[in-house]
Amino acid sequence: MTDAHIVVLGIGNVLWADEGFGVRCVETLQREWTFAPHVELVDGGTQGLYLIDTVQSATQLLIFDAIDYGLAPGTLKLIENDEVPRFMGAKKMSLHQTGFQEVLCLAQFTGHYPDQVLLIGCQPEELED
Repeated sequence: MTDAHIVVLGIGNVLWADEGFGVRCVETLQREWTFAPHVELVDGGTQGLYLIDTVQSATQLLIFDAIDYGLAPGTLKLIENDEVPRFMGAKKMSLHQTGFQEVLCLAQFTGHYPDQVLLIGCQPEELED
């Protein structure tokens, strides 16, 4: 699959309680591993709509994020493809932020959506700090 463009995207806010899970995952992958040229690791932080080009360019998208599933803290849960957008409506820090759910919906609307999407969500212990 030579036309593949795999994006590994970590999202979250490292300054807000346990919200930094996704960013820390990408930092660790960048530090510890070497990937093929068609794999792009992205620290998405809290960039919101600025991530639209990144999502639209991916043929496969792997997302790491802290997600409140209501499970025991530290529990990992995998969500695939069409199910991903409904889990990405995490709490926003202000009314001015755009959630990642909107980024995924916009990519679908424009017809430039990854063929495969996988969310690895980690249940945070604290999101209100």
